[in-house]
Amino acid sequence: MLFVDIRGFTSLAEQQSPADVAVQLNRFYDVATKAIFRHDGTLDKLVGDQVMAFFGAPIQRENHARRAVETALEIVREVMETGSETSLRVGAGISTGEAFVGNVGGSEVTDYTVLGDTVNVAARLQGEAAAGEILISDETYVSVRKFFPNAARRQLLLKGKSDPVIAWQIVARS
Repeated sequence: MLFVDIRGFTSLAEQQSPADVAVQLNRFYDVATKAIFRHDGTLDKLVGDQVMAFFGAPIQRENHARRAVETALEIVREVMETGSETSLRVGAGISTGEAFVGNVGGSEVTDYTVLGDTVNVAARLQGEAAAGEILISDETYVSVRKFFPNAARRQLLLKGKSDPVIAWQIVARS
């Protein structure tokens, strides 16, 4: 699971015209969706200032955890690359594990999505990530540690979780 979110979006929307905000949001969505598809991910949702994607379904691909991390790195770097006052600041969260993947909803409206604790952990990690930072779950790190040996270990108390969660910080530098 991958969540990427714009930091300070409410302030941005307050300070700029809706049309200018839409331009920036569309750029973020464009960068994110292209990166997700390039790494064989599935775009789940574009929600406000957040993108949700998953890897490994509906078609199982090898190295889905690495694909998610590489996707997050690409998105964070490209969105933040300009370094100007108008560049967006984003953070990401990734979690690996079992989840329900399929259609949910009533008889009139259904949504193909992913559900489970893995999804919740990824969303909460994204919420804790600073701009330019990717926080990944311990299970994700086990799969990718040889590619990201300089990740920093953190212990976090995530909203809704009864026990602390081990996360690994990857800083996306250009």
